[in-house]
Amino acid sequence: MKTNQLLKPMLVMALAAILAVMSITSGFAGKPAAAAGSGMIYYVDSAAGNNSSSGTDKNSPWKTLSHVSESASLFRPGDQILLKAGSVWNESFDVTFSGSDDNGITIGKYGGDIKPVINGGGGNYAVRIQNQQNVTVQDIEITNFNANDYDDYKTDYYRRSGVWVQAYHNGPMNNIRLVGLDIHDITGISVTGESWVEDTDGESVNKNFNAAIMVNAWEWDANVPADKHGYYKNFTVENCNIHDIKTIGINMDGYMNDPDTYHKNVVIRGNTINKTGSDGIIIGVANNPLIEHNSVYDVAIDSVDGKWIAGVWVWKTIGATIQYNEVARVHYQNSSNTDSNAFDVDIQAQGNHLFQYNYSHDNAGGFTMDMGQLQNGTTTYRYNISQNDAHHGFTGNTLNISDPTLFYNNVMYNDNGDGIVIKDNSKASFINNIFYTSKGNAPYPAGPKFYNNDFYGSAPPSQGVNNLTVDPKFADPGKSGDGMAIAAGYKLRADSPLIGAGKAIEGNGGKDFQGNPLYTGSPDIGAFEDPNSTISDTAAPAKPSGLAAADKSDTAITLSWDSLENNVPLDGDIYDASTGKKVASVMMSNTAELTGLTPDTSYAFYVVSKDMLGNASAASDPLTVKTTIPAVIVDNAEASLTGAWVPGTANASYQNDYVTIAKGSGSNTAAWTPELAKDGYYSVYYQLPNGSASRASNAPFTVNFDGGSKTYAVNERLPGGSWVLLGIHKFKAGTTGNVRLSDKANGEVAADAVKFLFNDEFGTDSITRVALTTDKLQLKIGETMGLSVKGMNGAGKALDLISEGMAVQFTSDNAAVSISGDGVITGVSQGTATIGASVTINGVAFTSNHVKVIVGPGFSVQEPSITDSSGLPLASFSSFGLVTASTFAVNSTDIQQNVTLIMAVYNRKGLVKTSMQNAVIKSYDNTELNISLVMPEDVSGCYLKVFVWDGKDEMHPLAARTIYPDSLN
Repeated sequence: MKTNQLLKPMLVMALAAILAVMSITSGFAGKPAAAAGSGMIYYVDSAAGNNSSSGTDKNSPWKTLSHVSESASLFRPGDQILLKAGSVWNESFDVTFSGSDDNGITIGKYGGDIKPVINGGGGNYAVRIQNQQNVTVQDIEITNFNANDYDDYKTDYYRRSGVWVQAYHNGPMNNIRLVGLDIHDITGISVTGESWVEDTDGESVNKNFNAAIMVNAWEWDANVPADKHGYYKNFTVENCNIHDIKTIGINMDGYMNDPDTYHKNVVIRGNTINKTGSDGIIIGVANNPLIEHNSVYDVAIDSVDGKWIAGVWVWKTIGATIQYNEVARVHYQNSSNTDSNAFDVDIQAQGNHLFQYNYSHDNAGGFTMDMGQLQNGTTTYRYNISQNDAHHGFTGNTLNISDPTLFYNNVMYNDNGDGIVIKDNSKASFINNIFYTSKGNAPYPAGPKFYNNDFYGSAPPSQGVNNLTVDPKFADPGKSGDGMAIAAGYKLRADSPLIGAGKAIEGNGGKDFQGNPLYTGSPDIGAFEDPNSTISDTAAPAKPSGLAAADKSDTAITLSWDSLENNVPLDGDIYDASTGKKVASVMMSNTAELTGLTPDTSYAFYVVSKDMLGNASAASDPLTVKTTIPAVIVDNAEASLTGAWVPGTANASYQNDYVTIAKGSGSNTAAWTPELAKDGYYSVYYQLPNGSASRASNAPFTVNFDGGSKTYAVNERLPGGSWVLLGIHKFKAGTTGNVRLSDKANGEVAADAVKFLFNDEFGTDSITRVALTTDKLQLKIGETMGLSVKGMNGAGKALDLISEGMAVQFTSDNAAVSISGDGVITGVSQGTATIGASVTINGVAFTSNHVKVIVGPGFSVQEPSITDSSGLPLASFSSFGLVTASTFAVNSTDIQQNVTLIMAVYNRKGLVKTSMQNAVIKSYDNTELNISLVMPEDVSGCYLKVFVWDGKDEMHPLAARTIYPDSLN
């Protein structure tokens, strides 16, 4: 926030606060002390009051709120200021007094059930609590609009809040409670936080500058003393009814970067927020806030802007718990610039965040999202229910999660055909969830880990472990309306196959969505645990067998073993056999990588398996394995440089430094020469700083090894900071080998560090298969490229056989190409050649896979393949069945080509639904296109048409297939 936005009102208020403190100090001297908790009561009545009265008797009340503000010197800890029920004040109210930590001051009501009303009149606030503490404001109705022109917010920007709470330059403020307030008709700003507009005071603002309840911690001076940083401790908003507003419901922010000055013990509980102009609840710059038992409905339904909003979200928080909330109908105006999710973990969040026991339904942008910025933590979603949350936000995802995420025992329900779209996030794990898509679903992503989930109505992800596809048999799902009670429809019926089919999860919170204890017998899948379940299994699984070291390095060992039940891998706990201490755990897997080990050191391990219920096996036989000798790292400071290399620092570089040089002729070089302890095969890695557009995409790294050399073209424009493998090569002990980089490239070249990692027990005798690859699939006539033939061991390590000097034989079924003995292929004439390789290694003959190479001009498209949800050729049309069409397009021309794959379902009345994918294929490039479509509920009389179109001839597709039901029989 700009300084000039604050100084104008803040300097005035700071002076007022100083005068108030001075008057309080002088006032205390002349007022009798009251016992703690039994302070004075002051009464205020807008109709019958008189500011000349004592105010301490119901029959002698004060009249105005301004008089209360001016009487701060009278108030002491334990006092109450009570407003007459039914009174109406058309003035703003400044709270200019504080209680003590032991005895607060309460502002409430008296004389009836009707709340007194404070109308802010269209100013910046109706109630303001500025640098005050130990204050409760309760049971008051609050508005803030222009009574003469209610709709003025539609044409101008007015910064308006209901309650505005401010802390700045005066130390932490303690114990603010806002309870039972009825706040409505706050006609403030709803313009997105990503934009700025000029308000009626001439200042740059957006939605974040106002709210029904606005909490600010500001700081604009450069040298604020350490004990004067402003933030809140023990801040509660409870049982408030916020409705029919044009801005945010509850908004807490701050400007502190030091976690010690984040807001602490923030509780947002039991509030109803209905019909807003922007977000429902935003909590920022807080340490472990608790947001629970809130009902948030029709978010942004009254928005002027409608961009980038969500129901309940946090930012710059260190941990947060969001539980027992209902969020329904977060709206959107344009999917290209909206989030519209129920929940969100946003920018600069840290630590573990927990979402549990929430009910979300009918939200336009989906159930949840994050910004992918979470530091040092995991976000856990457990025992939540999402009903018909859509994916109309800008990402197109129902679950738009990028952070490390654990997602278990949730119900994701969709019966309206939208389906459930999950972002492809390899850092997400899904366990014991129900994904119910009765009208089909697009394919689930390949990146996340899926364990023991039920996918009803659509094909499960292929990488999932123990996928189920059964009807969960909910008690009464899919009902419309608001209220947490509706979520009870997602209990499992007594005959559900998911009762007792779940996987036990430690640290699960101890209860399900309804509060039933976990677990009753064997765990269930979904958000409800059947309290009457008698399914149980206490039998220990079999002892793991075959424990072995699948791979190892100087600091890591990969273990593998055999431990299955019903062909499903069990969990594994790995122990240090010398100490009995558990060192690692894996879920539903028979492999584990142990890192952080000491080089050239022997270790002994054993494994204990656990079944789905947590029953533990006997320990496996122990395995002793030794890490390899230490890796040798040569940094740029130790490299031999020729030419004017320019030093650089940081930017994700190794040891915080690197060097660069402009592209040149190849005369300027960097050479990394290691001193190696043993003869053998070494994995050669490079590390680079973060790349940029000016860097080379073909920086030539040449590895000089025992018996040969190989040059690798490295793209230095990519993000850096990690070790990247060049290849595995054989070296002699000593300093005979090296890696050399030259400036002969298409951009600036960076040189940082190179690592040489010894591969114990690796060599030509460990090769189990041979793989043939090409740089591309197309050649012009006269063009050449190199073939790669690699020998692979069981762990996937690869040795380049051509550069190692082995006699590789190549075959081709077409004279369109010629292949030299060292694997250089040349395009001779137009045609398609199928190429293979064979080699004999240590007396064992190996034959590679085959690859096709196209030579000469042309543009071709394969006939589309059409498959079902299992990846098999489509055999029948089924209600809400998933159908996938695929094709492969090859562009061997000198211009780029456009191609579109289209799949359409027709019935007797015409087009029913379509799906399509477009691609632009560069010259001498190729691409695969895949599209999926969920069939309609009624497939009678339907037929399917798939065709590939280049946009040039509407009447003649490049390839096409039409499938009628009869043709499938």
